[in-house]
Amino acid sequence: MKFTCKQQDLAKSLSIVGHAVSTRTTLPILSNILLVAEGDRLRFSATNLEIAITCWAPGAIQEEGTTTAPAKLLTDFINTLNPTDVKLELQPTNQALKVSGQRSQATIRGMDPAEFPALPTGDAGEQAVTLDAAELRKMIEEVAFAAATDDARPVFTGVLARVRDERLTLASADSFRLAVATTELPGAPNMADVLIPARALTELARILPAEGEARMVVTPNRNQVLFRAGDIEMLSNLIAGPFPNFEAIVPKGHSTRVTLPTDQFRQAAKTATLFARDSANIVRLKVEGGEPGGLTPGLVTLQATAEEVGDATSTIEEAAVDGAGMEVIFNVKYVTDVLAVLDTPQVALELNSPQQPGVIRPVGAQGEKYTYVIMPMYNTR
Repeated sequence: MKFTCKQQDLAKSLSIVGHAVSTRTTLPILSNILLVAEGDRLRFSATNLEIAITCWAPGAIQEEGTTTAPAKLLTDFINTLNPTDVKLELQPTNQALKVSGQRSQATIRGMDPAEFPALPTGDAGEQAVTLDAAELRKMIEEVAFAAATDDARPVFTGVLARVRDERLTLASADSFRLAVATTELPGAPNMADVLIPARALTELARILPAEGEARMVVTPNRNQVLFRAGDIEMLSNLIAGPFPNFEAIVPKGHSTRVTLPTDQFRQAAKTATLFARDSANIVRLKVEGGEPGGLTPGLVTLQATAEEVGDATSTIEEAAVDGAGMEVIFNVKYVTDVLAVLDTPQVALELNSPQQPGVIRPVGAQGEKYTYVIMPMYNTR
């Protein structure tokens, strides 16, 4: 194997596939990146057996071939080189890769590529679903954070992906909150629900291109899903098991609806966090003003207390309250998490009672595409 590639293209490709390199493994080959030179492109692949990422880069191929190289060492060395052409040549007798830059060169020993796990292509899988890459990344960011991180209940560590009635829905829950994002997919075929690990989707969001299309296809055995976008491909295992009926969890209506400036709500929640973190993340959210059937300016107050430190109160005066006043207790982390991913100027908080779930959603057209349900911590009355 012998080829030449621009340093910038090498560094970018290695950075992308590096998201799938295993850092803790008893299989040394999983710490390596697979390099394949064929045709007029270079293929880089890495896997931790949960996800696999493949990236293609242009290159001048003098001799086709395949090898592996330690991911961290190769990446770190390429990053030290000047942005010019880099030559790579394999010494097949000992799987050593000679890497030559403008002023530096190194010999990096790899492992037999035959030991690298075979990666499914998904070519014989179900019909692909195509959507905008930027839209997919946004949807992932809006739901992945709400999945559980505790593996005790695996289904809650996943994100449900549903394609039905020309619409893609992503939903995640950890039994204390639920996030649901949707987008229209005209002409898309219906697809049986799949449960994708939230960790895998988080990695996908980090490597998706800023523009272009992304394709999602489930492999024939329905235990893996493949995403393709430009020169990037990511394969992920699926989670077995039924996801809860999330549609039944979303409240069908509300008795009080508060419209708030997103930035003020975000700042008030951040302030409350400083004191709530020492008291089980408790924040008291009090809505004042508003009359049934009328949109009346009112007040929203967030109050948090840390017994040994003190307390803090933040008031949002630019709140439009439709309905009766109410006081409810939330986990402030669940509030700050969702406000961190919403970018509309205003958000709506919908409540029914201190004992029932509240709903946060963006105001405007995005309000039809995103719903966040949060359970109250306990009865305040």
